[in-house]
Amino acid sequence: MKTTFNVSWTRFVPMIGYHHVLMMVSMSAIILLSILLAGCTTSDSLSNVYLLSLRYTNNSEAATKPAQVSTMIQSAVYNVSQTNSGSTFEVRAGYMGLCISQGDVGRVCSSNAKILANIVKAEKTSSATGNLTTESSPDPLNLIMIAEEFRTKIVFDGLLYIAIILAFACFILLSTFPGWHSETSAGGSDVEVKPFPSRVVSQVALCLISFSFAFVSISVLWQHINSSSTASMAETLTYGAVSGHVGTAAMVLGWFAVGLIGVATIGLLIMIMSISLLIRMTDGSDVSYAEYIHSDDED
Repeated sequence: MKTTFNVSWTRFVPMIGYHHVLMMVSMSAIILLSILLAGCTTSDSLSNVYLLSLRYTNNSEAATKPAQVSTMIQSAVYNVSQTNSGSTFEVRAGYMGLCISQGDVGRVCSSNAKILANIVKAEKTSSATGNLTTESSPDPLNLIMIAEEFRTKIVFDGLLYIAIILAFACFILLSTFPGWHSETSAGGSDVEVKPFPSRVVSQVALCLISFSFAFVSISVLWQHINSSSTASMAETLTYGAVSGHVGTAAMVLGWFAVGLIGVATIGLLIMIMSISLLIRMTDGSDVSYAEYIHSDDED
């Protein structure tokens, strides 16, 4: 059984062409970008794929900064942030949805921020002390609203969709490249031949994957800068009452996809240049295929 598997594997590996490797690299990048776009749409493991996380710090006192002149706004923000009854409330924002979590309660995710806001509103409590009524809310500083504004007005996912479409179109063109097939030579031997791919198709595929690389690079860089800036601004404008974090998984997926598409772009460029060089080395003769000869007479 093991011997049969080894023989089958040995016969299969040589049939894998260079373009098959490029196809696998391109498809891997498409899958990673799809996971990135689907982050925070469900409450399972996709809730860990987020661009920005906002959480109440619940500090015992409001910290002051050396360059701070007035503490009036800081005290007001701090007092409001403490009306969440000391619970740990977190909001995560992805490209297509938001996730909220409070204390030990599991995360709830939705693409509609209004649904999440209604869930939080239902948890509001009020307490009266004399003529003063105090309202307690899990989200006193409206982190859900801030995360939704970040998702809809700051983050732009259009370039990622374009990059995925272009990479998939390149994948389709690569699948049309000719593979190995057997022919009978003049001497009666079996010859494994692989015709060169069309120059036009190769150049179109290179253009598609190159534009895909450009779009995904811009989008992921934009995503990283926007997430980092928003996290820093949230901490600064709330005087430390809210902590912001950039999603590690989303950044890893994004930059790894950039690397894979870059590898596919360079690999396809090298293939085209190698074929052109081979044709020039043959003094412009009609080189239409590469041959690997396996004679039936060999044992």
